Amino acid sequence: MRITMALSAAIIAIAPASLFSAPADAYGSDGHRIVCDLAYRYLSDEARGEVDRLVELDEEYSHFRDVCSWADRVRNTTHRFTTPWHYTGQEREDRVVDVEDCAPMGCIISAIELHAEALRSDETSAEERVEALKFYAHWVGDIHQPLHVSINGDRGGNDIDVLWRGERHTNLHRVWDSEILYDYMDETWPFAPEGDRWSYLADELAAEIPLAGSSVVTRVDPIAWAQESHDIARTRGFGYVWARPENPIEPGEAYYQRGLRISRERLKLAAVRLAGSLNLILGPDEGALIAGHGASAAFE
Repeated sequence: MRITMALSAAIIAIAPASLFSAPADAYGSDGHRIVCDLAYRYLSDEARGEVDRLVELDEEYSHFRDVCSWADRVRNTTHRFTTPWHYTGQEREDRVVDVEDCAPMGCIISAIELHAEALRSDETSAEERVEALKFYAHWVGDIHQPLHVSINGDRGGNDIDVLWRGERHTNLHRVWDSEILYDYMDETWPFAPEGDRWSYLADELAAEIPLAGSSVVTRVDPIAWAQESHDIARTRGFGYVWARPENPIEPGEAYYQRGLRISRERLKLAAVRLAGSLNLILGPDEGALIAGHGASAAFE
């Protein structure tokens, strides 16, 4: 069966992107692990075989889900030049994401295209191909975390202090990277070892994705994906556009519940798009096109 409907009510066509050019961890390591674990479930046989082959070539990792945080590990060591590739920024009044938003050294939009093209190319060496897979999987997770499409000058909300749920001091970026997900996992599966809770959430999210037996294919379109994150982060209830570093904010239970709903949707959408785009890149099937379900209305 080939899936041609959206995962929820709306159908969003994913068109090919034309762009190609040579601050904190999105979702934390567990969030990236969830995205890649879910994506792996929806890979075609051909794409899964190639992903497994590439992971086997890596001396450090043994499973796809574990390579997906690697880009955060090397951004401050061996791959410092990739630091600006984890996000894109705009002026506060800018409503549309476009190529010009990329910094001179690149951004997440150009990084997605760069590594998608490296995976497509027959001229990419095996070593470069492994690295491209690790980067590409990470970027797709990053771009679905709304604060990776941020307002210039506040480091993606890292400079906005937060008293989270009246309990602990953190920042707005970390709320969306980790606090929302960790609170949910800790409160829902307190009996499970902390290191295993991500797998419970991955299984729970998988049960909400109606793709069993479907052929999943998604075209790479980082500008459209970034526009979604832009639109979510700039809704009134998100509390980002009006926030300033000098004014700490105190999101309460209602914010947590709304944030949890949107975080779950973004994780699922990132996973489906990662799987679908890898299926197209590594095992083309132009006859099937999967479009993801949006979550931007959650804060309207």
